[in-house]
Amino acid sequence: MDIKNSLILKQGLKFALGATLLTLFFWHRSDLLDNYIYPVFGYVSVVIEPVIGGAIIAGLGRLGGSALGGFIAAILINSYGINGAGFYIIPALTYIFAALICETYRWQAAYSQATLLGALIAMRAVGTSGQQNIWLYLRSRLFDNWIGIAFGMAVTLLFWPQSTQNNLNRNLIQVLQDIPRLFRTIIDCYLAIDLADNGTNLLNRIQKATQSSFKILAGSSHEFESETLVQENWSGILAIQSQLTRQLSDLIILKKQPQNLAHQFTVELNQLAEHLTQSCKALINLTHSKKLLTNYQFYHAEQDLEAIEGKLNQLRANGDIDRYPVPEVLEFYQFLQLVTRLNQELQLLQDKLIHKAEVTTTYQRSSLITFPKWTPLSLKRVLEIVGLGLIIGMVLAIIRHIEFPYPSAYEKVADIIVVGLIVTVIQPTRGRAIALALAATISLYVTLFLIYLIAKSFGYNPFSSGVVYFFTYISCTVMGFTPVARIGAIVAADAIGKDIFPYFEQGIKAALISVPIGAFLGVVLTILSVQGSASDGLEESFSVTFKQMGKLYQSLLKNTLSATDITQLKSEIAQAIAKHPPLIKMASLEQISSVLATQHKNRWNILLDYEQKIFAQLGTLEDSVGQQQILPELQAITQRTANAFNDIAEAITSQMVPQFPDLSLLIQEIETVEEKLLSLRIESRNYPLETLIPLSLMLMTIKAIATTLNQMSRDLLT
Repeated sequence: MDIKNSLILKQGLKFALGATLLTLFFWHRSDLLDNYIYPVFGYVSVVIEPVIGGAIIAGLGRLGGSALGGFIAAILINSYGINGAGFYIIPALTYIFAALICETYRWQAAYSQATLLGALIAMRAVGTSGQQNIWLYLRSRLFDNWIGIAFGMAVTLLFWPQSTQNNLNRNLIQVLQDIPRLFRTIIDCYLAIDLADNGTNLLNRIQKATQSSFKILAGSSHEFESETLVQENWSGILAIQSQLTRQLSDLIILKKQPQNLAHQFTVELNQLAEHLTQSCKALINLTHSKKLLTNYQFYHAEQDLEAIEGKLNQLRANGDIDRYPVPEVLEFYQFLQLVTRLNQELQLLQDKLIHKAEVTTTYQRSSLITFPKWTPLSLKRVLEIVGLGLIIGMVLAIIRHIEFPYPSAYEKVADIIVVGLIVTVIQPTRGRAIALALAATISLYVTLFLIYLIAKSFGYNPFSSGVVYFFTYISCTVMGFTPVARIGAIVAADAIGKDIFPYFEQGIKAALISVPIGAFLGVVLTILSVQGSASDGLEESFSVTFKQMGKLYQSLLKNTLSATDITQLKSEIAQAIAKHPPLIKMASLEQISSVLATQHKNRWNILLDYEQKIFAQLGTLEDSVGQQQILPELQAITQRTANAFNDIAEAITSQMVPQFPDLSLLIQEIETVEEKLLSLRIESRNYPLETLIPLSLMLMTIKAIATTLNQMSRDLLT
């Protein structure tokens, strides 16, 4: 079983184990079972977070959020009174006030709890007949919710605890173990020792580990550990890890067949592979260490590269280099440049890991709790929140007046359906609302099937409750709907919170009817009221990304930006590209009713594939440029290629027929310059090798980028 499936299984068991313990706590407590949904709400909101830091910050945020939302609901009910209209007026106002407070103070951890639980308390309190003291009701509900939060935090801390820092270290160690194996495979293939394995499987493992680390780090921004992760500069470590991954990918792509020239350097290349293995072992030891170790010296690998360059110069001096075809020699130059950059990146990684060890030894958190800071909201955002509150009120009014076939059973699931509706209509774009509604409907149908099957087979008991929660979490996660598992858990709690009640089957049927109706109403109202479009946002993001890549291309060749600015620009591009796959899914759902949906999706996938390829090529260009000044022959080529990036960016968002550039003439011009400059390596023995090696890689990459842009333009026009 791989690491990912193992973590899913452990998380599912934690989800189920805590639910079983929570059920035991309320077992035979008829005075509390009617409110069983509240501790479950707190519990699943904490356990859904996979790591300790996220669970603790989520738990504390939900403690405050539930108090804030409940307090607002109680004030409104106490002032407005309990009547039928309050069912949809008070929850809507509760959402508006809670959302305004949380967004003004950027209290993200409390946002969902303050809005959803506040609205839920308002709905339940308004619907409670004979309720005289709302403050007693609020205290009881908050106590129930906080019990669930306490259970969630206890389960997270005691059973298979996960740490963001440990997960990042684990992935880094796996990468450092696989890099020398992959490099050894590349060398063997280069020397025609072993052609059976080109290293693709190892490269895929390295790429998956790197992508996983980026996702883990992106999800840690609201954890307690986040400040430590920033101090340890994990973003810098992962940037180098990404560079290493790309360079190894370039080496695999570059090496298409064995080379005769490479056999002149068999001893040096084998020694280089061995010394690279020793370097990675030293970095693994440094990753494990919690204290500063002696720096590992990379001079062995550097000596190997210097020996190869020395022998190359000797071959050039005596004319033996002329025995080998020009393309073969140039490819070997490009190979050496990539390997040199690979070794340099490993040295940079050592510097980052030494810094991390120093931080681990000396850094002390100033405070575990950071207090929210006031930030004024724009009038547009305030109007959006008020508008969403009005939509929530409208939805509740519609739901309130729908005649369901099983009214008694409907009362058991109505609040859960409304929670799902609120989650749908508060999404910022129509695409996100549609995606969530579809995910919620599918997941809840799976949950209802599990509830019916297990409850009918085993009745209500702690065991059946745990089984339902386990399969609910696993099913949602496998389908890619992990966040929706919390809604499924609430449905499970509300449906089997007691012994199978007389209206159990009617309740299941009512839920089957209510879920799609609620999701449909939420989506329709969102489409009518929300202006944000996932499709427009996606295409605008593509356009901005291509403009940024053009800026990066120009800055690498003309030195128009500092090293710090280039690093920041690369980080922004990488983050944007990482967000595009899920945005494509949302935009595709948004376009599902359009006859052009398939054409749009194909166009977006073309853009995604090419932007990923071009961004990798820009990384290779950075490896080749170094401290070189751009040659005069490349000035015009650089500007025209940068203009092509901007032309493509403008065409992506054009409301008219897009005009993508034809770069065929530019490619021919690059080939002419390439032939003129690189032919010097045969005629002239005085052209320095340390300049010629990166120059050959730079010209190859410039041509590759122009070719890729031209091919993309053609594919987008077809």
